[in-house]
Amino acid sequence: MAAKPQIDSIDQGTGRSTRKALLASAGLSILFLVVYSGCNWITARRAGVGTFYFEWERGIPFVPFMILPYMSIDLFFVAAPFLCRTERELRTFSQRVICAIVVAGVCFLLFPLRFAFPRPHADGWLGAIFDWFRGMDSPHNLLPSLHAALMLILLDVYFRHSRGLIRIAIIAWFSLIAVSPVLTYQHHVVDIAGGFVLAACCFWLFRERFLLASERLRT
Repeated sequence: MAAKPQIDSIDQGTGRSTRKALLASAGLSILFLVVYSGCNWITARRAGVGTFYFEWERGIPFVPFMILPYMSIDLFFVAAPFLCRTERELRTFSQRVICAIVVAGVCFLLFPLRFAFPRPHADGWLGAIFDWFRGMDSPHNLLPSLHAALMLILLDVYFRHSRGLIRIAIIAWFSLIAVSPVLTYQHHVVDIAGGFVLAACCFWLFRERFLLASERLRT
């Protein structure tokens, strides 16, 4: 009788188990929800939460369509651990994400901020998406932008594991994800810059020396 496949079996040629990728995806998602939602809940109950933005940002257009790339980062986040081919790569990715979430959470609590000006109302089905999304996501977790930090960490994984037209499409879509927080009035420009700095720190703290070498061997 043939043995049934096991969820924790090692994928052919990957060096890491599907079970570990599944646990990483679930664990990182739970950590994000707990930290992000918890910080939002705490700051929403504070008085005198300030703002930090440039006056010229009031001229930035509001683009309702950008809510789609903005929200799509959640799908890339959940799927990313399954792209990691080795346990070393999965561990490094997880460490970077954990570091970004924890550091951002501490900053959200120590330096709480709110979005400075009113958000326009969107009509039609995009407006319905905005209404649903903003019902869950109060605009208090601003600096550094965890969205921006995770975008760069995720882009590193998807860029490494894509080729040709798919890689070009990945870069194009992640570019939309990068600017979407500003064009949907979820973040100010300084928040995005802070998120990029946070991501750079995560890359520096958790470096994977063998990833580039393995990529060269495969190509």
